[in-house]
Amino acid sequence: MFGCYIDDSADHGRKTVLSVGGFVGESEKWFDLERHWSRALKHAGVDYFRTYDCINLQGEFQKKLVDVHGLTTARVIADALIEDLRQIIAISDIYGFSTAVLMDDYRQVLSEPNGAIVLNPDPFIYAHFQFIGVVLEEFLKFERYETCAFLYDESSKTGLMQSGWEGYKKANPNWGKHAGTLAPLDDKVHIPIQVADLLAHTTTRVYASASLEEAKIRGEQYLKAWLKKHLIRVTYCDAEYLRKVVAGNIERVKQHKANSPNTIIL
Repeated sequence: MFGCYIDDSADHGRKTVLSVGGFVGESEKWFDLERHWSRALKHAGVDYFRTYDCINLQGEFQKKLVDVHGLTTARVIADALIEDLRQIIAISDIYGFSTAVLMDDYRQVLSEPNGAIVLNPDPFIYAHFQFIGVVLEEFLKFERYETCAFLYDESSKTGLMQSGWEGYKKANPNWGKHAGTLAPLDDKVHIPIQVADLLAHTTTRVYASASLEEAKIRGEQYLKAWLKKHLIRVTYCDAEYLRKVVAGNIERVKQHKANSPNTIIL
């Protein structure tokens, strides 16, 4: 059994990009990573890691670093920690996937007649199931039959994610046979969700800070420079990509929705 741990990130107000990032690995590989991750957190003096809080010295980092050591020292410790964690990920035997949804493009394609049929009205749901589909597509390449469980950061959208899971697998049978559990986890307790958070947040920062002309190339290059061979796929969901998704799935989605109106296809 493989485990894929997932988290999401977006710029303020989801104006530019919504990202979903995560890593796939076997249980013993995750165990090894967690040991190193826990050691790094302990050395820094924090109990858990959240990328936004580390960068902005908020939450756990305010309480455990700024309030204890002062702002300057806290900044040094937090910067060193995030680099240590990036390196731990880069040398671990887990494999990264990243999806970036351009919000203006998504809204545009969703407003089109066929786009409204195929795309989920909620880009959060679309991005997660798009991400999961990309991961499961890789499992079709395996010589052995393998199953992957998907664990994501719990949120107010948990109910929508869970309610669509069985229908999603039935609507995508080639993927569904490799899909195990889908379940929410608390990022404060589960280190692999913290790992995914670092990739999701990094993806958002890269794409939100780049012009549309350079984002597609720059984003993948940046992530590959960090993860190297451990980066498997970066999906850049601009209008061109989304329209291809819509065109390739419109008839299938119409058929499924006629039989099961509430099924999540993508």
